Amino acid sequence: MQPHFEALLKRRLRQEIVHRPPLFPWEKGLQEYPDALRSGAASVWLDHLKTLSVPAGLPEDVLADLLNQCQQVADDIRQTGRRLVAAVESLFPDQPQTLEYIAGLVARPAYRSAQSQTLAQVDYATASTQQQMALAMLAAQGIFEALSLTVSATAPTQEQTWLTASGAMTVQATYSAPEAQLEAQLEIRAVLPTGGSLVLTNLAETIGSERSTPGDLVLRLATQPGAVHRLDISLGQEQIAPLSFQVMIAA
Repeated sequence: MQPHFEALLKRRLRQEIVHRPPLFPWEKGLQEYPDALRSGAASVWLDHLKTLSVPAGLPEDVLADLLNQCQQVADDIRQTGRRLVAAVESLFPDQPQTLEYIAGLVARPAYRSAQSQTLAQVDYATASTQQQMALAMLAAQGIFEALSLTVSATAPTQEQTWLTASGAMTVQATYSAPEAQLEAQLEIRAVLPTGGSLVLTNLAETIGSERSTPGDLVLRLATQPGAVHRLDISLGQEQIAPLSFQVMIAA
């Protein structure tokens, strides 16, 4: 009897979800969120990538692909070399050994410094495959850094500015260390150039906020040293994929 009851309950819940999908607290109605950034739809975010200190200009479709891949792998991979490979492997399929070799070079600060002048003379469209890999990985490294905020008890605040098609967007993370029995807290403050929304997530909780006009949005969430949070920022009314930051609480 009990298994039959549980089966009926699961079926009823599935039907309810199909007909009336649950909404996040900040949503007023159903919205579709794209899984990936397309070059045209992602143009609101791409202006900033053109300011990165990459030695040669990359095509917009390559930048869009890199931005999408960097956001997808940032939460899952921490080791620099593996991150770089994962970020660019869709551009260079079936070449894992070469990618690993180039990633090992690009991961070294000395290589990036030494090659900046050499690669500055290279045009991506006519570059060799290995040069294209290096240029793409250098861009990916810049994207990872631009989408990362790290705070700690000794360095409680970090800020990033991201240039969008609508103007500059500022994101600030502040870590409040625990006092007495109080929990440590992470505060995210974003200054948006247009209306938009924030969604902050950790393993146990998701919170969000939105506004219809330019200005500040603030979120606060309990945290602890070693925690990694995901911050998704959306701008305007267009149904485009959000920009995702990784916020880390250093031990």
